[in-house]
Amino acid sequence: MIPAERRQRILSLLRESEVISINALVEDLDVSHMTIRRDLQKMEEEGLVIQVSGGVQSAKRITDEPSHQIKTSLSSEENDRIGQLAASLIPNNTCIYLDAGTTSYAMCKYLANRSDLTIVSNDFAVMDYLMNHSEANLIHTGGLIRKQNYSAVGHLASDTISKLSIDFAFLSASSWDNRGITTPDMDKVVVKRAVAKACNKKILICDSTKYAKFATYVAIPLEDLDIIVSDSKLCDEAKKLASKSKVELMLA
Repeated sequence: MIPAERRQRILSLLRESEVISINALVEDLDVSHMTIRRDLQKMEEEGLVIQVSGGVQSAKRITDEPSHQIKTSLSSEENDRIGQLAASLIPNNTCIYLDAGTTSYAMCKYLANRSDLTIVSNDFAVMDYLMNHSEANLIHTGGLIRKQNYSAVGHLASDTISKLSIDFAFLSASSWDNRGITTPDMDKVVVKRAVAKACNKKILICDSTKYAKFATYVAIPLEDLDIIVSDSKLCDEAKKLASKSKVELMLA
């Protein structure tokens, strides 16, 4: 087989099985381990697959993001630990941004006693909690309302952010891989990019299940991140990718 045929065969096999071992591919395609690894490296660069320990799995495309209610029902102890660790990174007298998402919401209770902060967010649930439990200065971005996500997006939100100087931005994601943070919602892209431009340090906060998923729009390239805060279940491939991209990785 020529390389293109091998790669189509690999994709065909992955439609039948969620994960395939390198050894199984070597046997099926009758080529060397090195040849298979070169094929997988190329396919991973193209966003078709994700390499896992000893094998490969299909990359999972996200076509829409779950609602606030669904995200809340899926909230976990991992989110709470990530939120606590992320909150511990914030020095005194800083301006921070909390992106819309349940991990940002999990951070809130660890910021409730921080009267020294200015907190910017596009998340209405985050702001509601902080209005009732925190003495921090609060700035909501405003913007086009995404009712299902309790968030504000689009150019009105990004315009507000562009007028601010933010020290630490805590960015959420429903999907990330070797390309970086991706989203199926184009109106979220302008917000995340405005935050990335306005802040000194960009920190991705999300649990390990968000890795090896991707969506249509790349919001922030992986190499532009400074820190990823995730949980201890994060796979070895994600750890290697962070190291290769020179992004600091912190696991809660």
